[in-house]
Amino acid sequence: MNLKFGWSRRSFLSMLGAASGSLFAGREAKGSELLVGEHEHSLSKIDGNPIVPITTGLGSTGDIYAELGVKPLINIVGTVTVIGGSVMKPEVMELIRRGNEHFVLIDELEVAAGKFIAKLCKSPVGYTGLVTGGAAAAMVVGYAGMMTEDLEPRLKACPDVTGFPRTEVIIQKSHRYAFDHQIRQTGAKLIEVETREEMIAAINPRTLAIHFTNILSDKGKVSGPETVEIARKHGIYTFNDASADVPPVSRLWEYPAIGFDMVTFSGGKDICGPQASGILIGKEELIHWALMNMSPQEDRIGRCCKVGKETIFGLLKALEIFVNQDYDATLRMYDARAQVISDAVAKFGVKAQPREFDPQALGNVTPSYSWMIDSSKLAITGHEVMLQLAATQPVGIGSMGADSGGMRGRNPDANSDKSTAKAAKPKRAERAAKNPNTFGFAVWQLKEGEDKIIADRLVEIFSAAPKA
Repeated sequence: MNLKFGWSRRSFLSMLGAASGSLFAGREAKGSELLVGEHEHSLSKIDGNPIVPITTGLGSTGDIYAELGVKPLINIVGTVTVIGGSVMKPEVMELIRRGNEHFVLIDELEVAAGKFIAKLCKSPVGYTGLVTGGAAAAMVVGYAGMMTEDLEPRLKACPDVTGFPRTEVIIQKSHRYAFDHQIRQTGAKLIEVETREEMIAAINPRTLAIHFTNILSDKGKVSGPETVEIARKHGIYTFNDASADVPPVSRLWEYPAIGFDMVTFSGGKDICGPQASGILIGKEELIHWALMNMSPQEDRIGRCCKVGKETIFGLLKALEIFVNQDYDATLRMYDARAQVISDAVAKFGVKAQPREFDPQALGNVTPSYSWMIDSSKLAITGHEVMLQLAATQPVGIGSMGADSGGMRGRNPDANSDKSTAKAAKPKRAERAAKNPNTFGFAVWQLKEGEDKIIADRLVEIFSAAPKA
């Protein structure tokens, strides 16, 4: 199919919707067969109705983004929260729909889901799981649980931890990051250290735990196993934030097996579950205390970390698919997507660079694809190409502002607006300055057919680019 970008926004999205609809149709038919005959549930599906057409109000035009005046994006950035994380598979969407069929005691469902997670993720004996409202929420309720235990006065008081016996969390200075805010919001106090000796010396009767930021493992002087060893000897907890660190899938069981008391993974990254979901795997008692600190419980610090029944079912299905996938086949799919783009731009002298892939990278593990522009033929930089992709209508291809979105606060101590702007300069722009003739992006979150859309758009860009 030769896609033209002169289409209207609605016709463009309708085409994508039709493609998705055909995929859903097959899945839906197969899924519906499970609802009849010997598998039919005795309860009526009052709320979990099949997908129905919307004929009035929001959604009736078939283009909900246009109705709200928001420009949708083709994701070439990666599994970042600011553009929606990842896209759920049809089976996950179906489980979300089925999760809406009945009311249920959320705590009971969470406990059952935790057992499902523990079995699927080969968790150590005595460990279980918890579906949270993202990995950040897992940190909030996890650390709150460590401090409050099951004591009602503490549960109600947190984050006012006055009188709590242990409220200090040791963290390597090199492991400080934006998400340790979630530890601090529980009332816990972070104690920075740099070496193993400093870590041991910092332990005192008020020490609660040692926090380990997995994606920064190579930046610190104390490894994960060493952290666990030190904590065990001194009777304190350990928490490993491995939010973006699967694949490889084996990390789901390798990190708990090291002995971390709690490990969290994001459900909305490559696991492709609901964006507002996370997984907390840990010792049963600690997970119980964490659940006591979160919704549906009231008067708790984690009441705002609400997880619905639909999200729980969606996350479980996404995790099941993720664990059971053939990752070699997944990599071949990524390569095929990149090849579609490479074939389209080759006639302009734009050459594909060798694929870069480190399966043991610490976070956001995925192949990296890039292309080199022949500056003797085209007078356009890689950065300019990325800008034009982002400016594509009616659907943008990536976003040059994905890491800020206009939501950075003002710095009252800054000397001028220019200094603030410089501090907020995207890393992508810095890379482009170093490699002006190259451009690259992620292909792992593309939906079927979007590689062809990108290829066609690049053909337009290079056809219109000035000759060198």
